[in-house]
Amino acid sequence: MEELAFYPGVALMYFFGVMKATQDDLVELDDRASKNVFCLFVLAQPLCLVLGGYTGMATYLLTALVSYNFLPWRNLPVKGKELKKKTK
Repeated sequence: MEELAFYPGVALMYFFGVMKATQDDLVELDDRASKNVFCLFVLAQPLCLVLGGYTGMATYLLTALVSYNFLPWRNLPVKGKELKKKTK
């Protein structure tokens, strides 16, 4: 029964994180991001559903976290490094 709520819950958290990062202009949504999301929801999610149980849920959660980390993040300048360069 918990499987029915787990997979959509992880998907909602994933999309909320991507939406928030997009609003803050931290992630670039291009073809790489599309392929990443495709692999997660079209390939990995059905495989994890086939595994079933806690093993499938844990595998899906780890896959979603890895997928989120592999999104094309923008390299924003670090404020601390800028201050050190200006003071030197």
